[in-house]
Amino acid sequence: MIDCKNKLSPIETLRQLTDGFVQRIPATNHLDATVHQWSQAEIDALTLAISARRPLLVRGEPGTGKTQLARAVAQQLGWVLHATTIHPRFEASDLLYRFDAVKRLADAQAREPHLIEHNYWEPGPLWKAYDWQRACEYGSCRPKLGDDPQTEPEGHVVLLDEIDKADSDLPNSLLDVLGQRAFEIPALNLRFGAPSRQLPLILITTNEERELPAAFIRRCIVLNLSHDPELGYEEWLAKRGLAHFAEGRDAGRTGVPVEIIRLAAKRLVEDRNNAEQAALPPPGLAEFIDLLSALVQLAPDDAILQERWLKRLSGYAFIKHRPVEGVKGTQQQRPFDSGLTD
Repeated sequence: MIDCKNKLSPIETLRQLTDGFVQRIPATNHLDATVHQWSQAEIDALTLAISARRPLLVRGEPGTGKTQLARAVAQQLGWVLHATTIHPRFEASDLLYRFDAVKRLADAQAREPHLIEHNYWEPGPLWKAYDWQRACEYGSCRPKLGDDPQTEPEGHVVLLDEIDKADSDLPNSLLDVLGQRAFEIPALNLRFGAPSRQLPLILITTNEERELPAAFIRRCIVLNLSHDPELGYEEWLAKRGLAHFAEGRDAGRTGVPVEIIRLAAKRLVEDRNNAEQAALPPPGLAEFIDLLSALVQLAPDDAILQERWLKRLSGYAFIKHRPVEGVKGTQQQRPFDSGLTD
């Protein structure tokens, strides 16, 4: 990882990254450790988004690293990541705050002697990113008795993951907030604006399940994530697999031999081609990484056994649609020695 302790600007930090650089991302309370292999397109798009002070909309099929990009850039910049996964019932106000009316009513009916209104307002990711100091006065962000006040982070990355899951009202409602970089909570008579010293980086992902409003897209910098056009899909998969699982990259770390990674890539491309010919959803990088992760767990440091497991299990990782009668390659179960070695 780039050393950010020398107080480089965000743009200077990004300029130190190079195409193909592999970054280790540690585990968190909710997410496993992983790696991110940077592309020049990602570096350039982030540079433009920060410089233009615009959100970055990241498009691409599942498994191309859209969500992981937010973790990677937050770690590189030394900023706090506020991640939210959008769902169909999500409302724009959820990104700003939530008011726990049920708890407030229950406490009032119980005649709690000291009702503190601040306890019932829970800051959302945009509130935290736009005004950290005031967010720390509300809800679960408030320091507990005896706790030290929270130090304000150097910066904030806000991830709005899978915005296409929501109704079009959500991106439309965000237009003013993202455009004006401010919002209000009338019930508290408060107005929040983005910090003057460092505007938060807003990163939004979509799997294209629903078309986004044109006005919303115009307010964003857009990055289309796909495989490297200079590489075939199989070679691109293998390159990503090597970044995650190549043997000997870290001392004492179990990996997957190069030949097994390439065999898995070959199998996935075959299944992908069959799916596309049958007009079915094709497997991609996410399924590829899942299979290699399983091989590490099932047969650590045993290439022969890893290959056997690969042949036996790949159909369950790569073929997720119902079998289509008469269509090649749509059956999950296949001969034990099918097609991976000469």
